This record gives sequence, structure tokens and C-alpha cells, in this order.
Amino acid sequence: LAGQGDIANNVPVEELSRFESNPRVRAEKVEGVRMYFLAMNVTHKPFDNKFLRQAINYAIDPSVIIKYVYEGNGYLMNGPMGSNVIGFDPKIKRYPLDLKKAKELLDKAGYPQGLEIKLYFSPDRYPKAREVCQVIADQLAKVGIKTELISQEFVIFWGKDGVNGGKLPFYYVGRPAADADTVYDQYYRSGVSVRTQYKNPEFDKLVDEEQKTGDPRKRVAILQELGRILMEDVPFVPLYTLAEIYGAARNVVWKPRPDEKIVVSEMKIR
Repeated sequence: LAGQGDIANNVPVEELSRFESNPRVRAEKVEGVRMYFLAMNVTHKPFDNKFLRQAINYAIDPSVIIKYVYEGNGYLMNGPMGSNVIGFDPKIKRYPLDLKKAKELLDKAGYPQGLEIKLYFSPDRYPKAREVCQVIADQLAKVGIKTELISQEFVIFWGKDGVNGGKLPFYYVGRPAADADTVYDQYYRSGVSVRTQYKNPEFDKLVDEEQKTGDPRKRVAILQELGRILMEDVPFVPLYTLAEIYGAARNVVWKPRPDEKIVVSEMKIR
């Protein structure tokens, strides 16, 4: 804004209005490839119960977060993958907001009076993580799930005492990917990591087949089938991708990238 640079990334949403009124700069936005979701480690109770996991999915409406926390600068995820990721399946639809259905599934899971859980997050890693998790806690409370929010520094959150030690039962995370394979392999394939400890022999077999095939169409079809399996078992809650917001000088010809990178060779001065 002061004219000391040509391109800036990671512009906060609350700063957008300043760009609109400035004659020297403009804001550029593109859907990012970082997918935000709530991960559940299925070796921890109560997240070992599929009905409980499905109930949580029916109780959460990410569109409220996009509208009020990110001021509309987000894109709802209908399944495990964002729409700009290889392996995205447009036929998959997210669990709709249905509080009655959520309560029925909680009853089926053995929690007719509700329950208490903890949701972990890292405010120094993900933008507005605290506000996001507060909204999620409010939504879960409507179906009888009392949620305690646990804030951790990222080095603890992501380390051996956190996500990558298999110690966090329920957590808010963002994962960038251009291809579904990397997410499916790291989070949901048996034995690769302890982030969710999800185990499904059919899923593992399909991942093996997908990684061996040289046919791009067959590979995408398998990735889409993997997405459908995950949406049944839901060891996660898909939320959204966010707009990557950049500030650019008006005399710079340049298009924003979804991968958060700024490549000088892609710029021209007019």
C-alpha cells in the first residue's frame, strides 16, 4: 500500500477494503489448494464410532464460517478434495446440515444425552483458527456435543506429542495438495502415519492400484472411488478452501497462483 513492493501474498481479508480505494494497488484472488478440515483419530474414543463421526458431519455448516469469519473469501468443500485438485469428484456431496439427523446418530452411537469432546487447533499456523473453532464448538453444542477448545503452538500441535504422534483425537488442520493421492496416502492409508490411524483394507488396496496405474483416467476414477469410501466412513469433516489473496501494483501484469507462490518470471511491468 505504501508503494514499496510490487506483489504481496497472504493479505488478510480485513485489509481488502483498503486495496479497493487505493489508486496504486489492486487485490487479486484465486481459490487456493490448501484444504481445511477437522481430522479425527479413530483409535481414540469416541471417534472410533462411525455413527458419532457422521453425526458431527451433519452438525457442522462451514458456509457460516466462510461468510462471517472469512468475509466470503472461501469455497465450500463437498468432499475430501477441493474442486481444483486432481481426483476431485463433482458427484460427491457433503453431509447437509441436519440437526435432527445428527441427534439420531448420536443416539445410535450410544450418546443420547450428548457428550464432551476436545478440539485442538494451532492459532499461529492457520488464519483465524480460533474464531473458526469457536463457531464449530457453537454448532456442535446445538446437538448436545460440548466442545472444549485446546490451543497449541504449532511445534507442539504438529509434533510427536500432537498430530504426528497420534495423540490428538480431534483437530483443525489445513493441507495443500494438487493431487488427492498425497492426502489419501498421508492421512488415510494404513501404516503411513498416525494422523488419523484410519484402517480400511479396501481403501488400502485401491491406493496401491492407483499408485501403480499409468492410465490417467483410470487413476482419477480410483481416486474418486477412494473419496466415496471416505465420505461413508468420514474420519474427518470437510470444511473449505480459502482464497489466496495477493496485493499487486496496478502496473504489474500478473495472475495469482493457487499454491501461494510468487514467481517473478510470470510478471510483466507495463
